[in-house]
Order: sequence, then structure tokens, then C-alpha cells
Amino acid sequence: MSDKVFKTGMRTGKEFADLRKNPDRGFRLETYLTLGSNTVMFKPSKTPLGFLDEERAHYADLPVGLVQFYVYLTEYCKKPLDEKAFAQLKDYLCALRERNLRAVLRFAYEFEVDRKTGPTSHRIYGHLSQIAKWFSENEELASQTILVVQAGIIGAWGEWHTARYWHNQKKVLQKICNAVPDFLPIQVRTQKIRERLQDSSVLCRVGYHDDFLVGNYHKWNAANAGPGTADFDRFVRDSASLLNDGEMPWGRDKTHQNGYIDGYEMLTACAQHSLSSLSIVHNFTEEGGNFNAVRWQTEPLTAEKAKALGCPFFPEYFEGTSRTVFEYLTDHLGYQIAVRKLESKGDKVFCTLENGGFALPYGFTQLTLHLEDSAGNIVSIPFADYTPQALPGGKTAVFTAPLPAPAERIGVSLRKPVKDLPAVRFANLCDFQNGIHWFE
Repeated sequence: MSDKVFKTGMRTGKEFADLRKNPDRGFRLETYLTLGSNTVMFKPSKTPLGFLDEERAHYADLPVGLVQFYVYLTEYCKKPLDEKAFAQLKDYLCALRERNLRAVLRFAYEFEVDRKTGPTSHRIYGHLSQIAKWFSENEELASQTILVVQAGIIGAWGEWHTARYWHNQKKVLQKICNAVPDFLPIQVRTQKIRERLQDSSVLCRVGYHDDFLVGNYHKWNAANAGPGTADFDRFVRDSASLLNDGEMPWGRDKTHQNGYIDGYEMLTACAQHSLSSLSIVHNFTEEGGNFNAVRWQTEPLTAEKAKALGCPFFPEYFEGTSRTVFEYLTDHLGYQIAVRKLESKGDKVFCTLENGGFALPYGFTQLTLHLEDSAGNIVSIPFADYTPQALPGGKTAVFTAPLPAPAERIGVSLRKPVKDLPAVRFANLCDFQNGIHWFE
């Protein structure tokens, strides 16, 4: 095949909306299941799936493919988990799969800060051994339905504070990591907690869930300290290669600035956190209110302002249209991938990818070249030098694949090794079939 450069035309303006349903990124819901009684924590009048479907209906106008799934083990504080508990967990995950939702999973025991109820360390260790066994017996279901496991377990809401009993946090954390299968990433609440794994081989798959995002720095953030410190710089560097989740406080919370969250500051925080997912049930329209994120729907954002805020984007995103803070947030949580250059030279193909989102395409490990001959036969070849960690938010990288024979056209796809999970849709305007982008 002679040397060629292929057309990699880009979407512009509103055409980027097609990317909002890309898998494992974006806004998430929040649901609860209490094992044993099979009830909804905090919502005693609801059924588990009834509450889930109410949440889906309330946010139906937004692209939502994720749900933070709290699994409360409260009723098992003094006994092992039983078959009924695991059957309830399995049934709920199957229901998520039927609804094309993926779980940000967190196990917890304590649901208040009153320290009245909680497990001993011995009970936690026993439950984690049972959970590890369940994972090993249900690998396919877990890979299809769970995006990440948050290291909850300890304290109120699994946030590692105000627990009834004292626990050796490093030991509990290591046992959580041992229980979670290697194909699933893990998230911890703070930088200090993650540092307890500093010498562990599991560290590379442990990201953050920041449960108090308010734009500028707050002592309840995931980072040890604020901007301008060595701790914060390290937090930003580490976050760029990890899978990270976040949420704002509830809209009724007045702890920070009497409840006011600046939209522009929030965008900078999301970029610094390399945020892949964000709760939309916090500080938006919960409980019939209109909170900070509603205001952001009318706050304008220009390319110049986004650049000043340190936020990544493709210039084409702002072409021919006006943007708001909320709209930009909707589109840039997680990854936003484009083929910027595709060329064949001799017996190789070089693919230049750019990421215009906040975060790397974590776990999307299969970048593949597809060659179609004149008879319509397709040969697929991996880009062996590709790794998601080469594409953090705002970065560009070049990957290479062999070109064994002439082809009528060339395609590129990016996927996770998860059965039935859709391929990533790129920001390019091109023929897109069966998860493959075909370039002329």
C-alpha cells in the first residue's frame, strides 16, 4: 500500500451531543439496597427497583449510564452474609444490566453518624472473604454490571469516619483490595487513605471518590491540601492516570459558602480531579429544589474562558454555537476521543489520538486497526503500543500498528474487554458501523 493520509474530519458544535452516551463516563444516579430485608435505605416506603426507576424517570432528560449503588450490610453486623443476601445483590445487578446501567458499587454498614450500629473488624473480615468468593463465582456478571468498587465498609455511609468501632484502616483497605477482582478498579475517599497502599501492587488501580466537591478547596476534599502545595500537585498527577468519581454536597447543605458553588470553579476542580463520573442527584433538582447545577444551565462558557480555567476541549466543540457551564460539564466528564491524524507509511499505520475530556478512557484497553479488502473481508490488528494511560485529559499520543496487506479502507475502534459494552464513539464525523470508525 502506498503512503496515504486519511480524512479525519471532526464534528462541530452541537454534533458533539452524540458522544454523551459513550460508556462508563458522565453523570450518575444514586440508589440504595439493604440486604436481608431487601429494602431501600432512607426510603422505607419504596421498593428497590421502584426507587431506581423513579430516579431514572426524574433524570430522563439527561444522559445517564451509571448509578452509585450503595449496598447496606447493616442487618448482618452480627452474622455472616447468607444466600438470601447474595441473591438480592445478584438480582439487583441483573436489573441494572437490563436497564443499561453500570454500578459504582459501595458496601456500607452505618447509615448515620450516631455510632449506634456498626460491625466489628472480625465481622468485616468475614464478610469480605464471602464477597471475594462471590466475585470469583460471578465474574461475568460483575464485569458487565460494575464499573468500579468504592472502598466503603468503614463508618457512616462508608466514608471512613464516625464508625462505631475502631478499625485498622490499612488492614481493612488491603482486605477490600484483595476481595475486589483484578479486572475492577477501586476508589478511596482521600489521598491519605490511598497512601496507605503506597507499597502495594494494587495502587495503580486505586482512584478517588471525592464526596464533597464544591469548586475551590475544602478540608473534606479528597486531596490532602489545596492548590499550591506538593500534596495537591501529586494528587493532580496521580488522578490523571486513575478512574475518579465525585459528588457535590446535597443542595440543602450550607456548610460551604452558604451552599453556593461557583460553576467555573467547579469545572476547574473536575479537570484537576480528572473526573470520569459525577452525581447528578446532588445539588441539582433533588427534593423538588433548584440548586447550583440548575443555575449553571444558563451560565455562558466560551472557549477562551474554558482555556483560562485549565479545562480541556476540542476547538471544534465551540464552533457555531454558544455553550453553558452545565453543557460543557455534561460533555467533558470522562473521555472525549478523536483521531487527529491517520496515515500509512510503508508497512505501518500511525494513529494520532487526542483526548478532549477531563479523564483518560480508563479500562478501554483495546485500540484496534481494521482493514477491509475489496471483497468486504475485514482483518483486525491491535495497536500493540496503545495504553489508556497515554491519553489523560487534554493530551495527544501516537500509536502504531502493522499494515500487512493493501486495503480498500481503514477503520479504528476503541473498546473495553467487557461483553456487550458498546465501543467508544469518537469525535470524528465518519462512517461508524459496529463500533468501527471508517476513514476514507
